[in-house]
Amino acid sequence: MFWDIFYSVLLLLTGIGVFLVGIVKFSNFLQTNANDKIRGTFQKMGDNRFVGFGVGAGVTTVIQSSTATTVIVVGLVNAGIMTFGQSTAVIFGANVGSALSNMLLSLSAFRIKYFFMVLVFFGAFSKILFPKSKRLCKVSDIFISFGIIFVGLEVMSMAFAGSDYLTNAFASMFEAASFPLLLILLGFILTAIMNSSTAATAMFITLAANGVLSFVEIIYLVIGSRLGTTLTTLIASITANKNAKRAAMMHLMFNLFSTIIFLPIIWPLQGIIAPFFEGLVPDPVWQISIFSLVLNVLTAIILLSFIKPMNKLVFWIIKDVPEQLVIAEVAETPPENEPDFKGFTEGF
Repeated sequence: MFWDIFYSVLLLLTGIGVFLVGIVKFSNFLQTNANDKIRGTFQKMGDNRFVGFGVGAGVTTVIQSSTATTVIVVGLVNAGIMTFGQSTAVIFGANVGSALSNMLLSLSAFRIKYFFMVLVFFGAFSKILFPKSKRLCKVSDIFISFGIIFVGLEVMSMAFAGSDYLTNAFASMFEAASFPLLLILLGFILTAIMNSSTAATAMFITLAANGVLSFVEIIYLVIGSRLGTTLTTLIASITANKNAKRAAMMHLMFNLFSTIIFLPIIWPLQGIIAPFFEGLVPDPVWQISIFSLVLNVLTAIILLSFIKPMNKLVFWIIKDVPEQLVIAEVAETPPENEPDFKGFTEGF
């Protein structure tokens, strides 16, 4: 019994690790090879909030990570390439793009996943046969990284399918944390540990496919996951300038306001909402993706109308240093090259 659980846990951790490697490799490849295009797209979008929203959603869907998109945005704002006002709509769109990415992961519940997994073989084989072809190597890298994502999902699924003990252990853990606020906290913690809401959602998809999670539990785990994904952006902005910090804060505000707006509605009406989604989409895997998409789209529709008040709120939270104070601090600080005669004059 002990060794069965132990090996299943190792298999689960391996699956999570392989999935994260695939996500990071896929995201980094696209950022590296399309960095100039992404920057150019962000620069050309102007101040139109709807264009910015569409760009954020599109880029996130392509690179499979809202965190990566938001970190790029923070970097562009820090470099002065993008204004804080432009970044707001892009961040809103990134959250919707993340939900669209989750719908792609839901394909792991169908046999088409095996076609995605075999891309690893074709990618590796073509790199061995044609190592000097740069264009073919780039395509091969896309095949390998995309295929690895689904290999990781399959390995996670195998961990639960091969051990009733592990399945029961997770079921007991989520049952013990059945109170909505505890589930939100658990989703937050899991996402913070994995450093990716996509990875956390992939794990929820695997658990749902194996009958471990109910749709009601998934609702609150997804809400917590969306809060947890903001930590990476906040950490990335620590050494950045004020406007970059504001962009990271806006990412937090989007998900925080979404929770504040919808939790008081979802919690008392979960007995109506859950049967509605279960009747709409029988497959629990797709229920996760569709719920996440609906939640993000509704949040974006509401908050896009309040971009200016939200920007003012973020400016109030992260204030500019008064110019007079900066001048005073500079005046009080002696020049580095000015000689200090204090010790010399003390003897006289």
